[in-house]
Amino acid sequence: MIRNLPPGLKNILIIMVLGAMAQTALPNIGISPDLWYLYYPDSSNFRIWQLVTHIFCHGGFGHILFNGIALFSFGMIVEMRLGTGKFLKLFFISGFGAVLLHFIWMGLSINAKVGTFFPSMESGLYIPYPPMLGASGALYGVMTAFAVLYPNESMIFLFLPYPIKAKYLVPIIVSLDILLAFLDLESDNIAHFAHIGGAIVGFIFIQVFKKKFNQ
Repeated sequence: MIRNLPPGLKNILIIMVLGAMAQTALPNIGISPDLWYLYYPDSSNFRIWQLVTHIFCHGGFGHILFNGIALFSFGMIVEMRLGTGKFLKLFFISGFGAVLLHFIWMGLSINAKVGTFFPSMESGLYIPYPPMLGASGALYGVMTAFAVLYPNESMIFLFLPYPIKAKYLVPIIVSLDILLAFLDLESDNIAHFAHIGGAIVGFIFIQVFKKKFNQ
């Protein structure tokens, strides 16, 4: 089956699997993959390469399984429509959009608590910044692009027993993220604003594509 995948999606899925294997194997030889995860720029753990590497790391088997299946479901059709080059641009630009909105939210939250966006840099305060990891932000961009390109395509999502058209399903998923983001539940370790950022950038990207190529 993987031989029939378009090259962009195939390589993304392969790198995701390799990343998951490395996350499992490296700690056994005393190497931590923590610096592959994405930290807020104020953190002493922040490294520039994390803007890319965090996309290919995941928080467990369920996390990578969901992202992998969703990328397979949406990404193959989107890449065939856009072409590999534009699909990869969509994927990574959506991932960076996810990071941007996530950092904006973190900065506003930190500023509301301590009066500055960068407490460690400016005043030496220690804040235990949680890292972000996973391809979900980029996935939301691909998923949103699919809904714009194929709004009337019916899909079955997770445990829902009936197919739902993409133009309804994707807005429902994104709306749920918006609700949970503003509820800000302490037990919720999901970067909802990253999902929202990825969806916004994916929507803008595909609108520009449609306008440019009149599709």
